[in-house]
Amino acid sequence: MRILVTDGVAPEGVEVLRQEAEVEVTGPLREEQLLELIGEYDGMMVRSATRITARCIGEARRLKVIGRAGVGVDNIDLEAATRKGIVVVNAPGGNAVAVAEHAIGLLLCLARKIPQAHQHVKSGRWERSRFLGKEVRGKTLGLFGLGRIGSEVARRALALGMRVLAYDPAVSPERAIATGVTPAEPAEILSTADFISLHVPLTPDTRGMIGAEAISRMKPGVCLINCARGEVVDEGALVRALQEGKVAGAALDVFSSEPLPPGHPLLGLDNVILTPHLGASTAEAQASVAVETARAILAVLRGELVPNAVNAPAPAPEESRQLAPLLPLAEMLGRFAGQWSEGMIRGVRVAWAGEVSSLDTRPLLNAVLKGMLRPLLQEHVNAVNAPLLARERGIRVTEVRADDTDGYPSGITVSTSSSRGERAVGGSLSARGEPRLVRIDGYRIDVSPADFMLVCPHIDQPGIIGHVGTILGKAGVNISGMQVARQIRGGEAIMVLGMDSPAPADALAEIARVEGVLSVRPVYLR
Repeated sequence: MRILVTDGVAPEGVEVLRQEAEVEVTGPLREEQLLELIGEYDGMMVRSATRITARCIGEARRLKVIGRAGVGVDNIDLEAATRKGIVVVNAPGGNAVAVAEHAIGLLLCLARKIPQAHQHVKSGRWERSRFLGKEVRGKTLGLFGLGRIGSEVARRALALGMRVLAYDPAVSPERAIATGVTPAEPAEILSTADFISLHVPLTPDTRGMIGAEAISRMKPGVCLINCARGEVVDEGALVRALQEGKVAGAALDVFSSEPLPPGHPLLGLDNVILTPHLGASTAEAQASVAVETARAILAVLRGELVPNAVNAPAPAPEESRQLAPLLPLAEMLGRFAGQWSEGMIRGVRVAWAGEVSSLDTRPLLNAVLKGMLRPLLQEHVNAVNAPLLARERGIRVTEVRADDTDGYPSGITVSTSSSRGERAVGGSLSARGEPRLVRIDGYRIDVSPADFMLVCPHIDQPGIIGHVGTILGKAGVNISGMQVARQIRGGEAIMVLGMDSPAPADALAEIARVEGVLSVRPVYLR
């Protein structure tokens, strides 16, 4: 495996990569430089300086994973990476403490005007009355975002004796209360908070969320801290509010354009504290995010599930271990169902039964879609881009929780619908953890999947099984396993064969002509 590392990633992370891969380390790369290199690597690790554009991803012939040694992935074209099936991972927890400490430091600087007082003394003056501050004890801190960083900020603010209100639509009220904060809606935070600190990702919903309208609803004299993303704040609206005194002070570590251009209005305001994107800039944080990202990159290259994938399902580590043996089963069922279905697939329904139904089934669903689409499409399909490719082809995907596990601890049933009807295939794991086919349409079976299989619906009458075996034998095809299932004696039945090699087309045609054979369908799982 070859991995390209840019942007001055901490050496601790590089050393982790070198335990399993060949690593090349460079400084920040311009697009033209990256275009020349990217095609030769299986993985990349960057910080924020190198931009991985859609054009670069188009040249990434071998690339399977991009790691961002930090939280934000603004410098990576996520849509292009997803379409190409490249996993993007980050390090959401490695710098949480560093950013939280920086936010609290900025809060205290705003409250006590520490940077302005420092510069005042350095200039040879001593006018103490100019820097009358306020205590943070008893004041209200409003948090937008209660993820890893927001939670760390909350803990420190509570230790300072502050009241903390928090809004995060992804965090349940119970979890917020367990952190020690009071869940609140944005309107309450804006109108009551003495300090507001932002810890949200940059999304279409959060871009410009602190603009003129939000500022107009803030408590007069509020102080604003932003250690998230610069574009979350409308800087023009903030400048006006600072000049008018509606916002008493702002401490900003991030900006819509970095570095700030000369003459930017923020540079001329005395009630603003500015730092050059230092939130994660501690030796400890840089080492931590580099190691966390490196481990995730290697895990992806080993084919493992990772909890910090940005564009793929990211179950918790404990669930990942439970899901791991079910992934080959899910992919096999998807592959089987896609070939067993007749006509163009319009809908896919996956039923989870037993123990699997209580797990995070997103990785399993992606594996089903990967298995189903890979034999049908010319382009590269994997668990990252399979849902996108299914949507683009108008395939409706649904999930349900079911009861029937066919006697196994967990069961998965994949049903397809098309213009020519519905088909279903079910599977489970054996006691040894091996995938088993346990149902085809309405027939119960128990078959070990083979690379080459043949499914033959027929009338339950003497001689058909032997006739089919004879035809395959004459064609030089060895049968590795076989099972027949029926619902009633003399009615319709199904024959499932495992073979050591594919059946030739003329042999399949001859089987189809056998009296009593209803159809014959090869299913190749390799």
